[in-house]
Amino acid sequence: MSLAKRFSSQCRVDGRRLGQSQRPPFTVYYGLLFICLVLAACTRPTLPAPTELVPTLMPMPSPAPAAAAAPDSPQASPEPSDTGWLPAGAGLALRRLRVNSPSGLARISIVRVDPGLLRFRVGYAPDQPALLARWHQASGALALINGGFFDAQNRTTSLLISGGVSSGESYIGRGGMFTVDQAGAVGLRYLGEQAYDPAEPLAEALQSWPMLVRPGGTVAYTYEDGERARRSVIAIDRSGQVLLVAVATPSFTLRELAEWLAASDLEIDAALNLDGGSSTGLLLASDGQYEQIDAFVPLPIMLLVSRE
Repeated sequence: MSLAKRFSSQCRVDGRRLGQSQRPPFTVYYGLLFICLVLAACTRPTLPAPTELVPTLMPMPSPAPAAAAAPDSPQASPEPSDTGWLPAGAGLALRRLRVNSPSGLARISIVRVDPGLLRFRVGYAPDQPALLARWHQASGALALINGGFFDAQNRTTSLLISGGVSSGESYIGRGGMFTVDQAGAVGLRYLGEQAYDPAEPLAEALQSWPMLVRPGGTVAYTYEDGERARRSVIAIDRSGQVLLVAVATPSFTLRELAEWLAASDLEIDAALNLDGGSSTGLLLASDGQYEQIDAFVPLPIMLLVSRE
């Protein structure tokens, strides 16, 4: 019999003997009960410590390691608004401009070519149009810019001459024409003032539209259509240097571009708009200078500059 039961039995016996008034004080019961609980706890067997942790369904993530301090590095200097002419080998130079246009900051790249030291060729591949990098790889040209307009079948919509072979039909009374004669001399004419003569001994020629700056340096295109797009231009300055111009941002309408070119310090004598928008593409890779403005579509017409 447990100690508690013996004590309870004894109390009943003593109660009968002593009477209700002689029972032990009530606090005695609690004291004896506490002793019984302590003795019972001491006799419970000790459980072994767990040897394996049970994974939770969603374990808590480990704390992320402290990030290593970044090494000190000089901050890149902001790009200048005008790099000036950067030499790119004999007969070549590159200039980058950031100018304010009516629609915001315009990014313009210009390659200047000395036609007395370098050769111009018109590339025409309507059956195999290619992106700018592919044209560069296949031709080995030092510089190249997209040509004139073409139709859905990649055929030229105006006259061009490549290696003495002509394709397409000449504009009459409008547009312009970049020419290279058999001796390598270049020219840029306004077809409204000097029409093309099929008897001309031309080795290379490229037509497009519209003429932006008329020979003599005056603005040729004055119609405002409000459409701003990426632009590409071929121009000749007053010293006879050829300028390949690409505006990589949709910053100018044709009229705005014509006015900017005529008023700039480029000393432009004549300038012709080429097929801009998604066709705008310019690349220079020469003597440590590199510039690439990619066209967004394969191109069948390209003006190439090389030393050969």
